[in-house]
Amino acid sequence: MKGRILRATEKVRRVAEIISGLMFAGIFAVFILGIAMRYLFHRPLMWTDEVTILLLLWCTFLTDAFVVRASDHVAFDVLWDMVSPRTRRIIGIIGRLVFALIFAAAFPTIVDYVFFLWRERTDVLEIRLDIVFSCFIIYIVMVVVRLIAQLVEFCGPNWREHVGASDLAATSNVIG
Repeated sequence: MKGRILRATEKVRRVAEIISGLMFAGIFAVFILGIAMRYLFHRPLMWTDEVTILLLLWCTFLTDAFVVRASDHVAFDVLWDMVSPRTRRIIGIIGRLVFALIFAAAFPTIVDYVFFLWRERTDVLEIRLDIVFSCFIIYIVMVVVRLIAQLVEFCGPNWREHVGASDLAATSNVIG
């Protein structure tokens, strides 16, 4: 069962990597197009800045939600390195539980605000802002899922695998 979950999450991660790469390439292409049209052809395109910003927003949140591993983040691990594995486990459990609860508690307000934005639109392409910022809802959901997955790992029978590393970021998680 766990093997199937890991394989499925790795497939999701790979697809997200491809999508993130395509979005980043899109950012670059649209940015270059905007520069070329403005400075080479003296015909600026109004929509290029807006599309670049929208792609950057979505690329940033979706990449962090699905692609970036916990070990890729910066970790301040001075205290972590000084304590015993059992204390690391306690820190891991408390930290993940507290942050999962904070993000979960904030979730209804975030969803409410994003849905409230349906009234507003972007300046040039007139895309509804609830659509623009819906990537943040996906991001918050994935943060909570990842924190709960890490919490389960710290509470599970193989917890020593997750606290034996010399830095906090080396702990694994189900999604990445």
